[in-house]
Amino acid sequence: MAYDILDELFEKISKVTSLKDVAYHQIKEGKLNPIHKTSTDTLSIDKWKSGHYGNPVYIKDTFILQEIVRTKDYVAISDTKNDTRSSEAFFFFGLDSNLIIPVIKNDEVEGIVCTVSINEVHTFTQEEIDECVKLVNDYKDKL
Repeated sequence: MAYDILDELFEKISKVTSLKDVAYHQIKEGKLNPIHKTSTDTLSIDKWKSGHYGNPVYIKDTFILQEIVRTKDYVAISDTKNDTRSSEAFFFFGLDSNLIIPVIKNDEVEGIVCTVSINEVHTFTQEEIDECVKLVNDYKDKL
């Protein structure tokens, strides 16, 4: 996996949303596998990866991920604390808002790009969502 390609994608997503925490997870063996993220003061790469390895997120146990895999569509949650679709992993990592965009190859969801807000609720606009979905789709063959 070329981290420079992910960094380029993350930078563009950050410009669109003004959010700094962006991550790519590969779906493998029925769970999320952390591949790469932006390094920020709120959630470092090491803390993010160790959190995932210590608390694996299984697709079969996570309704929102089941829905994304089934529908192959994004999910935007602007206020995780007041949205019943939120998963335990959101709270484990301290997420207040989460835009989850599937990476689809050969009609299968191979991974997800998460753009999150920590310590502050971010209301995703449809314009932000549409532009981020376009960016992920433009980069999917490079991931």
